[in-house]
Amino acid sequence: MTSRFVSILAGSLFVLAPELARACAVCGAGADEDASRIAYLVTTIVLSALPLVMLGGFLLWLRVQTRRRRQYGDGPFR
Repeated sequence: MTSRFVSILAGSLFVLAPELARACAVCGAGADEDASRIAYLVTTIVLSALPLVMLGGFLLWLRVQTRRRRQYGDGPFR
């Protein structure tokens, strides 16, 4: 029973004070390092642009396939 109480108490402290657990990589660790901030910024930009680039690539592929089909009179897409 005592070990369970200690576990609950420790978990509660970490929930109420995440800086004790160093639980947040963005908020606590590396707050003074510019390299970490730049890495997070670049990652955010890449992950934000990725869906747009994928959609653009698909639309470009579809355009090329449609032009080939019209030009050569082929059947369905290859």
